[in-house]
Amino acid sequence: MKRWITVCLLGFLMAVPVVWVTSAEEGTIELQVLGQALVVNGNLAKAQELAVADGLRQAAEQAVGSLVYSETKVENYQLIKDTIRLRSAGYISGYEINKVWVEQNICKVFLTVRVKKGTMIQDLEELRLNLMLAGNPGIMLSITAEDQRLSTGGFTTVIMEGLQAAGYNRVFDQKQPAARQQGALLVTGEVFSEKLGSYQGLVSCRVTLQVRMVKADTGESLGSYDLQQTEVDLTERAAAEKALRRASERLLPLILADLSKNLTAPRSLTLSVMNLTYPQVTLFRQYLRETPMVDRVQLHEYTGRKAVLSVETTLTAPQLADELLGWDEFILEVTGVSPYLIELMVMAVGSP
Repeated sequence: MKRWITVCLLGFLMAVPVVWVTSAEEGTIELQVLGQALVVNGNLAKAQELAVADGLRQAAEQAVGSLVYSETKVENYQLIKDTIRLRSAGYISGYEINKVWVEQNICKVFLTVRVKKGTMIQDLEELRLNLMLAGNPGIMLSITAEDQRLSTGGFTTVIMEGLQAAGYNRVFDQKQPAARQQGALLVTGEVFSEKLGSYQGLVSCRVTLQVRMVKADTGESLGSYDLQQTEVDLTERAAAEKALRRASERLLPLILADLSKNLTAPRSLTLSVMNLTYPQVTLFRQYLRETPMVDRVQLHEYTGRKAVLSVETTLTAPQLADELLGWDEFILEVTGVSPYLIELMVMAVGSP
């Protein structure tokens, strides 16, 4: 379906040091921003590097704010803006440092940044298509902190709101009663925090975030992530929670990229089939291979008249189950369906 995207520039962007926004060549947004970072232990080079990173992050996020809405769904302005913001780091096409100075131990850099506008639009269309093809899977979040004093609410908020903004509207916290029943995918991990030191009343803390994304029903891994983030604040706890939130913001685009890759590419589904003789397993595999949009049929196990097979297919599990119920050669009963697993009972075998 052809879609038209309306793009406009916001003249004033609240609460961030963006000096002005202009449209450069077609497909590019140009901004001038002020990035800042604390100078620690007199290391001006490191502070300048962090200040540039801060400015680039601001520029990308503010350029994202200029993408207003799609003509097909005007009411989803916030969804569109937040969805594109999730991938903001990848939209920078170039920048120049106009001025660098230090003020009250804060390194400040004045940047001119160019951001790719067209890529944002393409990513939005891709995310919408991905969600449609994936069948809107449920996603459960489960994160624990080694230090029980460290709140993981920042992680849950960033990931949950980010996924929902991208259109994955079935996202659950592990604390919700129905989370385990509705989560087809599980995002799980641990947080470790470490105090690095103090300087002029500010505490520096580093957080390590180790996360995995797996299919809840089969345990298959979709992605593994190990990130570190350092932040400063007035207390160790505040610095750790700030670092966790920033690390979560960096993690979110990685999760979205792996969701995009795994949910729209041919997916691996597991079939557990009861009441088959071994010769019938061979026949069953043959008919599976002949099923439209099914590829790479493999037998993993056969014991006690039970066969466990995997297939590569662009069909969802419910769609493939419906196809199998239409077979004449095997009369099947579907005893269970989850996003990546189909459980079947052979009731009768017809003539080949």
